Amino acid sequence: MTDGRVRDAVHGVAWVAGLAALAWAGLGLTAVQGAPRSGDGGVAASSVVATTPPSGLRVEGGPNADGWYAAPARYRWVAQHPGGGIASCQGGSVVAVDSAVPRTVYGTCVDDAGRSAPYVGFSYRYDGTPPTLDPVAIPAVVPRHGVVLAVPRAADALSGVARQGCNGGRAPNTRRLGPHTVTCFVRDRAGNLTTARVTYLVVDQRLRQG
Repeated sequence: MTDGRVRDAVHGVAWVAGLAALAWAGLGLTAVQGAPRSGDGGVAASSVVATTPPSGLRVEGGPNADGWYAAPARYRWVAQHPGGGIASCQGGSVVAVDSAVPRTVYGTCVDDAGRSAPYVGFSYRYDGTPPTLDPVAIPAVVPRHGVVLAVPRAADALSGVARQGCNGGRAPNTRRLGPHTVTCFVRDRAGNLTTARVTYLVVDQRLRQG
């Protein structure tokens, strides 16, 4: 082989190697150092490092559906991060002072690489005072098999009344003579519950007429 042919062969090998390098670079591939694994001729893949911050940030221990707390409590943000672990999450305690003015608090979580999720906040109000209940029976004295109505007369000055009732929603019993007692309840929007009892008297109408 002449010197010219040797040079041409060398240039051809270099040109093919250059094309291969360009093709790998265009595909975003990089060479991985290390010997092939036995049996498949491949190479050990490098681990993928996530570059995105934690996501799915939410609050645990938050207020009820109406945005109220009724007792001292702690809250804490939690997050998901499939690419790595969560190093820490912010949290705190609610201010246990009755207030209809919302308080807003913010927080985030940080992953093992020091990346923070976007800050999010939530608002809450606090009502630790139970509602009042002053039930009455109308009429307080009712003839046998007559109709009596138990009225809870509930009130709540802060979060407001959510539900109230007496005797489980059933009509009071007037079949039996004598005194009867039913229980009434009220629950406010913060979840505070108050119960009270009211008494009515069932009498024989014939005796009343006599």
